[in-house]
Amino acid sequence: MKNLLQISLFGSIEIVVIIIFEKTLSKRYTCGFCYYIWLAVIIKMILPFKIPIYVSQEIYKFFGYSPNNVKTMMNNIICLNDNVVNYFIILFYLWLTVSIIFLVYHIISYFAFNNKIKHFIYDVSDNNTKNIYLKLLKEMHIKKKISLKYCTAISTPLGIGIFNASIVIPNVSYDAHALKYILKHELMHYKRHDIIYKVVILITLAVHWFNPLIYIMFKAINNDCELSCDEAVLKKSNVKERKLYASTLVNSLRLNKNNIAKQNLITSFNNKNMLKRRLENMLNLKIRKKGIIIGALAAIITVCSSVSLNTLAQSNINEINADKANTNEISTKKFHAGETIQGITIISVDEDGKPTKVKHKNNSVLNEEKVLKILDQPVEDSIKVKSYSTKPVQFSVYTYENAPADVKAQYEADVRAVSGKVSPSDEILVPLPQH
Repeated sequence: MKNLLQISLFGSIEIVVIIIFEKTLSKRYTCGFCYYIWLAVIIKMILPFKIPIYVSQEIYKFFGYSPNNVKTMMNNIICLNDNVVNYFIILFYLWLTVSIIFLVYHIISYFAFNNKIKHFIYDVSDNNTKNIYLKLLKEMHIKKKISLKYCTAISTPLGIGIFNASIVIPNVSYDAHALKYILKHELMHYKRHDIIYKVVILITLAVHWFNPLIYIMFKAINNDCELSCDEAVLKKSNVKERKLYASTLVNSLRLNKNNIAKQNLITSFNNKNMLKRRLENMLNLKIRKKGIIIGALAAIITVCSSVSLNTLAQSNINEINADKANTNEISTKKFHAGETIQGITIISVDEDGKPTKVKHKNNSVLNEEKVLKILDQPVEDSIKVKSYSTKPVQFSVYTYENAPADVKAQYEADVRAVSGKVSPSDEILVPLPQH
């Protein structure tokens, strides 16, 4: 829930920024840019977690950042108190329940709509219509099978289906030019995968149903979808062709008196709410930028904000320090000769109370590390020790400064393996050979 709220907050800021600059963007950049720039927001909001990437600690030092500071900055955006954890668990189940209901409702609604119109759908038998449609498929390089159907239950052309795609048009007498533009518009939606885009938006709505700005974004994306589709259809068209397309849209809207196509997972040719804006855009011959650089920058920012940078070396050092702290805690305990703890009899100790010779009840010999672990365990714990010998191990103790060259070399290699540092006062225990 913490990650979800953080991302919803960041997404809301991005939505507000895009809406504020919407008019400026639409004047300078293509409708396609305005349509696809929303993907940066959607991808960010649909991933309520971070992808971990481990990098060298030196990279952080080079840029002057500390991994802990970066994590602290991100986590402190929304500060949670331990006392409210239970409330967030309740909120999580509430969020999950509503999200599931939201998705189930829209899925059932979609299939109910399909089931409602399927009884009124039949194949196109007119050869002129078929020829226009087949010619468009070839011109637009669409190889996917998309069937063309008539339907008496609708008054607006629409595209429906993801895997079994169909274009459904009302049984109305369109002239050849109008039919060409209507079919080309719907095919353009399929060519650009707009229905899949709508599915992703629906999932985003289900995840962030509690955020009112997400519904504003949804409406803006739908508008930009139609504008960009018109733009793609009219690409390289002259003024006369644009006027014919605009006329087709107006005439189609006049016939649209009983539009039941109010589904999120279909594409529709008619949209009365933004007719003026669509007409203005159709007749706008001004050359606008594609926005490739800004789009690439938005993609980079989205990817960077969706990953969590961690230092592998830092994690290892933390583990080593924790182990070292545990060892120090054990080594501060003082023992006495003659004590028996969990079957281990302490034979002798040094001046700091650290065992130097021990004997197990099974007469097994234990190395120093295992002895310390056993002595640190509670009495009720049990431990199985494999027997190696009947004689206790004895050690030669050196300081690093006074150790022989071969002992120093081995010790240095062992310390480097755990990224530690060698100190002249370090004690080195070398087991004596057994006879």
